[in-house]
Amino acid sequence: MSTSSDRPSDELIFQHLGAAIVLCWAQLPPGARDRILRQADDVIGLAPIPEIRSEIVKLLLRHAKAQWAASFLSVTAPRSNPPFRGH
Repeated sequence: MSTSSDRPSDELIFQHLGAAIVLCWAQLPPGARDRILRQADDVIGLAPIPEIRSEIVKLLLRHAKAQWAASFLSVTAPRSNPPFRGH
């Protein structure tokens, strides 16, 4: 039987959910993205963060830039193929 100490905290679950949203952001319909950004301004039970929408957009742009750079590096990285040995 599991106990409440075996389950992750709500904070950790929210961190994973937030990361999943960031990872899927580009595939979300524009209406859903806009609704998420608007809702972030009004989350009951959390202290408001000034200009949260702007901070979220900056985070998404940083993530997109990092994802683009990783993709670019994986495409342009030299391959370590063994030399061709023909007979």
